[in-house]
Amino acid sequence: MKNTYIIILILIPIVGFAQMRERLNSNDLERYGLNGKVKEVIHKEYEPRFSNDSTYTLELYDFLAPHNYKIEFNQNGNLNTRTELRKENDSLKTGAVWKYKYDSNNRILQEKRISFQNSKDTMIWNYKYKGDSIINVNQLEKTYKILYYTYKQKGNKEYLNHANSDSSYITKKRFVYDKQNRLIRSEDYRDKDYIQDLRLISYVDSISKNIYKNISLDAKYNNTWYTEYSYNKKGDITTMSFGNFSNSNNKKPLNRYEYIYDENKNWIEKRHYGTNGKLSTVFRRKITYYE
Repeated sequence: MKNTYIIILILIPIVGFAQMRERLNSNDLERYGLNGKVKEVIHKEYEPRFSNDSTYTLELYDFLAPHNYKIEFNQNGNLNTRTELRKENDSLKTGAVWKYKYDSNNRILQEKRISFQNSKDTMIWNYKYKGDSIINVNQLEKTYKILYYTYKQKGNKEYLNHANSDSSYITKKRFVYDKQNRLIRSEDYRDKDYIQDLRLISYVDSISKNIYKNISLDAKYNNTWYTEYSYNKKGDITTMSFGNFSNSNNKKPLNRYEYIYDENKNWIEKRHYGTNGKLSTVFRRKITYYE
C-alpha cells in the first residue's frame, strides 16, 4: 500500500478551508508557486509498482481525492478553470470542473464546482465584499442547501465564522499574520468556546514564504506533532521530517524530494522518496505559457 504523508504547505483555493487574506494579497500563480506567465498546467501523480528492488513501472494514482488535475490561468495570474481528472481504467476522465469569476479589482466573485461523478452535484460560492475588512461567502449545494462564511480582517488578524442555514451549528477560526502577511498562527474553535486545534508556523527567514516548522496541537486528544522542511535554491522542498513531542525517540522520519525543471524554473517532475528511502511517488507537470 502506498505511504501517504500530509504536507501543509500550499493552500489550494477551496473556500471555507483556506484563509481569505491569502487571496487578497497574492494571485493564484503565486499561491501555486509558479513562475512566469503560466497559461495551463496538467498535473499527474504516479505510484511506482516494483517488480524487484530496482525495477518498477509507474501507474496513475487516484485514491479518494483528485490527485490529477488541469488548471488554466488568465493573464492576471488567477484561475479560469480547474478540472479534476479521475482515473478510469488506464486513462483520465473529467470528474468535476471548477469555474471562477472576478471583479474589476481581480477579487474572486464566484466559484462553481460542477461534478460529473457520484452525486453529480453543483456547488456555488458567491462572494460579497464590505470595504476592506469583511467578506461574506454563501455556499450553495444540494446536500446542505446553504452555508455561510464571514471573514473579518482586523489588523494582523483574520476571523472566520461558519454557520449552517438555521445557525444551529456555528464554528469559528482565528488566523494571525506577521508584517509580511504570512500566516504564523491559526486557532480552530469548531463549535466550542476554547481552542480545539492550534497551529504555529515559523519560516526559514524574515522574508520568504517557505515554512521552516509547522507545529500542530490537538486539544481533544492532547497530542502535539510537528513537521520541518528544507529547501533548494529554487524554493522547493528537498526534505520533510516529522515527529511527535510526546515521543522520546530523537530520530525523525525523513522524506526526500528531487526535481527536474523547465527553462522558467518550474518543476516538471518531482520524485518523492519515503522514510524508508524508497521511491514513493512521481509527480509530472506539463506547463504551457502565454507568449
